[in-house]
Amino acid sequence: MKISIIILSFNNYAETTGICLEMLAADPDFATWEVIVVDNASDSKTHEELVRLKEDYPHVTVIFNASNLGFSAGNNVGIRAASGDLIVLLNSDAFPSKGMIARLASAYTDDTNWGLLGPVTNTAGNEQCIYTQDGTMADKIAHGLEYANNGSPLILDAYRMDFFCVAIPRPVINQVGLLDEAFGRGYFEDFDYSLRVKQAGYRLGVVENAFVYHRGSTSFGKVSLETKALIKRNKRLMYTKHGKNIVMQHIRLSNLEILQKYLGKKCAGETVSDYRIDNRLRHAKSMLPKSWFKRWRYLRAVAKVEKNILNAR
Repeated sequence: MKISIIILSFNNYAETTGICLEMLAADPDFATWEVIVVDNASDSKTHEELVRLKEDYPHVTVIFNASNLGFSAGNNVGIRAASGDLIVLLNSDAFPSKGMIARLASAYTDDTNWGLLGPVTNTAGNEQCIYTQDGTMADKIAHGLEYANNGSPLILDAYRMDFFCVAIPRPVINQVGLLDEAFGRGYFEDFDYSLRVKQAGYRLGVVENAFVYHRGSTSFGKVSLETKALIKRNKRLMYTKHGKNIVMQHIRLSNLEILQKYLGKKCAGETVSDYRIDNRLRHAKSMLPKSWFKRWRYLRAVAKVEKNILNAR
């Protein structure tokens, strides 16, 4: 299976794309991958770094967009240029450790009904986010890898995928199409694509034994009035495309659903990682609603899940 990795670049090369490529290059499979960097009209400093990139990474392709096309259109440029059987969209601020891309890819050899697969991470807005200790990037990576390596390979069904790092088989792209460029600079395009893939009959999965560190919020930075307006606009676009009944599910509830899936497997007699369960429980207790009533109701739900898990042990 040929793997194509597409990295969307925009400014801050040393803190994002540069580190991302260093992490990829440390993987023994690096030379076998097709790696494409798509630059969304970065500043001159990043542009110069990307021009020199060939000196360190001769087989990496760099595509320079004349303007900032946004997340969807920028990635679509890379998808069109890619020739792989499996397309991995990788944010420039997402840093895969050795072997993690291979773990994503290997999941497709067992079940071709997976439409999208993504790793667990330290920062995401959905069930891919696990608990990681405060500290440096190295601390978070070490904690995340401990989660990934503590237990057998396992894929859990997800409601939606976060596109900081997502693996998409070529047949899915051929059937579902490219990312919707109507979402502009970004926000909700990954949710939209997740729903489109599910509507086509595929499943979405969180690969519990693959961890990719995500720095987060480097493209948009501080939330400005313009960004808030973009979020509001794209949320309306989601409702227009998929109807008013779509669920904008909070990460708290998504994480609880993952715990319920672990509980179901445990009750069915399957061997599952208590370490991962405890991590998810700790994460659940760290995400409390601000409203006292919502907090009370949420903590009751967490306590019920925890009690059932303890009884199953």
